[in-house]
Amino acid sequence: MTLEELAARVQRLEDIDEIKKLKATYCFLCDAGLDDERNRNELISHFTADARVDFGLGPASHFRGREGLEVFFGQVVPGAVSFCMHMVHNAIIEVDGDRATGRWYYEAPTTDAASERAQWMAGTYVEEYLREDGEWKFVSIETQWKYISPYDEGWAKNPGELLALVRAE
Repeated sequence: MTLEELAARVQRLEDIDEIKKLKATYCFLCDAGLDDERNRNELISHFTADARVDFGLGPASHFRGREGLEVFFGQVVPGAVSFCMHMVHNAIIEVDGDRATGRWYYEAPTTDAASERAQWMAGTYVEEYLREDGEWKFVSIETQWKYISPYDEGWAKNPGELLALVRAE
């Protein structure tokens, strides 16, 4: 292995580690409470100006740009869950220069904001990243749901009425 090959390999590993930190920051800020403007503004600062989010529940759950992210993280998420604890794992991150993609499994015990009932959420995040001014940022986050289930029923009995409606479309 040449010195240049070794340097490229180290850079790729450092990039992957930075993207993992970016994702962890996303999770911590979401879970700390997006009704707090400081958390929300810090979170949005980790997105490119034209970033997009697809919450996986049909066309009404697609958001783009800073204004869209402010609606999504300022209204949609806090309106949907009053408690959340993201657990992301099994990351597959591919780096290509200043661009990268990632896929993650996630699980999240949550509390439904409307009913205050405990629930389970799980699925896959499919993401794109861009290095801007030396910092990795989100270009897109797509949520692919496996289930949104009441805690007391679990995903085997009830994978989620909300998801059944979306899948029927």
